[in-house]
Amino acid sequence: MTPPDSEVDVAAPLAAACKKRGSLLRDRELEAVRLVNGAGDGMPGLFVDRFGDLLIVHVEAGATGQLAALVRVLAARLEPRAIYAKELRREVRTAPKDAQVPMLVHQRDESAPDAAELEAPELTVREHAFRFLVRPCEGYSPGLFLDQRDNRLDLAREITSRLKKRPECTVLNLFSYTCSFSVAAALAAKESGIAHARCHVTSVDLSQRWLDWGVRNFAANGLDPAAHEFARGDALTFLGIAAKKKRHFDVLVLDPPTFATSKQSGIFQVERDYPKLFELAVRVAAPGATLLCSHNQRDFTRPALVKKLKAGAVKAGRRILRLDPFQSPADFPGADLVNPAARGYWAVLA
Repeated sequence: MTPPDSEVDVAAPLAAACKKRGSLLRDRELEAVRLVNGAGDGMPGLFVDRFGDLLIVHVEAGATGQLAALVRVLAARLEPRAIYAKELRREVRTAPKDAQVPMLVHQRDESAPDAAELEAPELTVREHAFRFLVRPCEGYSPGLFLDQRDNRLDLAREITSRLKKRPECTVLNLFSYTCSFSVAAALAAKESGIAHARCHVTSVDLSQRWLDWGVRNFAANGLDPAAHEFARGDALTFLGIAAKKKRHFDVLVLDPPTFATSKQSGIFQVERDYPKLFELAVRVAAPGATLLCSHNQRDFTRPALVKKLKAGAVKAGRRILRLDPFQSPADFPGADLVNPAARGYWAVLA
């Protein structure tokens, strides 16, 4: 039987996308990969993430007509245990909560003993040396941003490099979400093989729920959460208090959401408030500190971010020695202009 035209339309680009990611898909230590990255893979409005044997399809409004065909082709080609689908909305803050939750749209074996668990599963996925808890049915995100995978590895290398020069390192992870960057830093120190190496990581987030998730991520990696700090609160307020206490950090991670609201600082809007965020972060950065500066707003361009970083540094009276741009991960093809995965910088201070 000849497949419907709609299946033919998605089958060829999906096959090409999988072929392009061959080395990633064959890597047994990598269970979390973006299989389809929208227009970058010739499938505008369609995004597919793999977490172990589960798939999550994200669909923009203009591509919903292709969803059913894509699910059928994914099920036939990859034979996942389950597929979830979610419509991507620009205005996440105003969307109903149930509209943000991925729906189960395919099960490989509905009679399997664990079939009921697929309605709200939790699984642990491998990302090289790291292990992360993932919940595909979470509304905002399953708990792990795949476009930051290479940056987590680079952060781990940065920590190891610093510990070779001095056996102590302090890390501040702001807007830490489920603390994946924190895990990368702490585990790099633990596995560095450097005698008496110590890396103290502070994770800051408004949500206690995300921080609790982060504590579990630490435990999943054999790390002692009690040896580190998990601080619930507003990032800007935390930085102000840290400056007053004269705390300093060797490595800082700035990966804010597009919007955030807190009682202390009101509404945080990433493009407007990045200079203030960077200024406050630089004030608690140790001499020679490294800062990961990221965001996920599509129309906040690289040149605009550079201007914001430089403005914040000037106001804080600090000098940026170097700005090293992120490189797009292999599974996030596409022009930098429309690819947030490629838009951040590693900033090195004097």
